[in-house]
Amino acid sequence: MTTNSNVNRQTETKKMLILGPRQNIYDQKKTGGVTILFELFLEELRQRNISFDVIDTLVDNNGGKVQALMGTYVRILKKFRHVEHISLQASQNVLLYVAPLAVILGKLFGKQISVRVFAGGMNNKYEQSFLFKMVSGFVLRNVDAVFFETKYLVEYFRRYNPHTYWLPNVRKRENREGSSDSFQRRFVYIGTINEEKGIDLLCDIAKKLPEDVTLDLYGPIIEEKYSNDYFHARGVNYKGALRPDEVLDVMSTYDVLVLPSYREGYPGVIIEAFMLGLPVIATKLDGIMEMVEDGYNGLLIDIGSEEQLYEAILSIDAERYSSMHEHARASFEPYDSHARTAFFLEKIGYDVS
Repeated sequence: MTTNSNVNRQTETKKMLILGPRQNIYDQKKTGGVTILFELFLEELRQRNISFDVIDTLVDNNGGKVQALMGTYVRILKKFRHVEHISLQASQNVLLYVAPLAVILGKLFGKQISVRVFAGGMNNKYEQSFLFKMVSGFVLRNVDAVFFETKYLVEYFRRYNPHTYWLPNVRKRENREGSSDSFQRRFVYIGTINEEKGIDLLCDIAKKLPEDVTLDLYGPIIEEKYSNDYFHARGVNYKGALRPDEVLDVMSTYDVLVLPSYREGYPGVIIEAFMLGLPVIATKLDGIMEMVEDGYNGLLIDIGSEEQLYEAILSIDAERYSSMHEHARASFEPYDSHARTAFFLEKIGYDVS
């Protein structure tokens, strides 16, 4: 494996082949957090005049899973000879089914390779699947740099590659006013509408909240059990899906983000909340606990606890909100896309001075 000490520092003329999920070309409201993150990364590269080519791995843009996989193989074989670095911005499935081909080609033809794994939870799949353990171990050992979204994954997988780094979910800093210092008891959920996001929990507490507490839900419905009628029957304020460019404007009209998920990495919506100064009520998941400090920039609750979620919402008064609001705004700093992209480029051999 090529170590960082042996990587020649090169200028922005070095061309990169990047694999990752582009924006949904058929329905922008189905654009997920990983795609937002990937598109922002490409924007950062353009601003630095870095030469690159992209292979879109989003299944919806490629006609289905099989077509996406076969098409990705073909495009890699066509394009890899014309670049110096291959960057896989990968889900766990891409790591399993696509990364081995890139690694083999890189070894045979002297290409540098980096892997960036989106989201958290890869340690769980690693422990549960022998095939994934074998393939991921092979990939991680044989690339020049590895980037994980959470600190706990960096520590877990560093055994395979000493050049393993923390590259969290990020957002572009925008100088805009978010929630004000005046607490209006306006709470919001923004994310996909599916069971693992804790939507049923939000439905259960919505009807119990005092009348002066607002709890609104935004996001695309991706499970059939949910519908406008479903929410209406339960007295839940479901406001529909948002385009990515609408999220900050909508969020800025609320005071607190509520995210009672059962599974997460580093949710981009929390970073957006921090940018605007919104405290966060979220579950005690490994990735979230690296972002949210209980009582400082938000409140943490046990997974699936309706009682704790209800009590957390009611526990925020004007004084507590004012303190957490300021701390939330300060918590955005580690997730500034400009600084984190510079870090990524430096670690794969680009001179960013």
